[in-house]
Amino acid sequence: MARRKDHSPEELKTAIRRAAEKLIYTKGLNGLTARALAKEIGYTPGTIYNFYRDMDALVTEVNYTTLKQLHKHCTEKIGKARPGYESIKSLAYAYIDFAHMHERAWRTLFIATNRVSKTVKLPAHYRQCLADLFELIETTMQNNLSISADEAAHAARLLWACMHGITSLMLDGRLSLIGIKEPHAIVDDLLSKYLKDYVRA
Repeated sequence: MARRKDHSPEELKTAIRRAAEKLIYTKGLNGLTARALAKEIGYTPGTIYNFYRDMDALVTEVNYTTLKQLHKHCTEKIGKARPGYESIKSLAYAYIDFAHMHERAWRTLFIATNRVSKTVKLPAHYRQCLADLFELIETTMQNNLSISADEAAHAARLLWACMHGITSLMLDGRLSLIGIKEPHAIVDDLLSKYLKDYVRA
């Protein structure tokens, strides 16, 4: 918590962002209010708006941090996997597991991005981070499957869409509605059926 003393603008902005991350990670997006944030940093609510135009701009920065963490998590898991099918499976598992470990941050990432993108243009660094995540998925597909770059780009988006849907159902406790008890099981079934003919030897 920041205290009322001399802080540089950079220090205070960082304190605001970190406090926002804490509130979102522990209470979710609804827990992030100007009043709660001001209490965390030890300043008045008006201080927040000296650094962020509105709360959506602040949430965007928190989501940027979440995207970077997701990218790092997936990269590390892929790096530990064997080439081929196991690398792709590790990527899919990593996405699901990250959401399970950081549910509130993951939910905020998609709820807030949908809301903010309708009102403001996402910052260049945010859009680049999102592009880097899709590039990681595409590269993993292309490096481990006998497909072209265009096919890898298409497959990457299909894989992400599947993982996103599975993850949403998992977090909502609704996988059982489609006869699935464990998210990794449906990943195994999906990938083994649709990718096995394309895995590089």
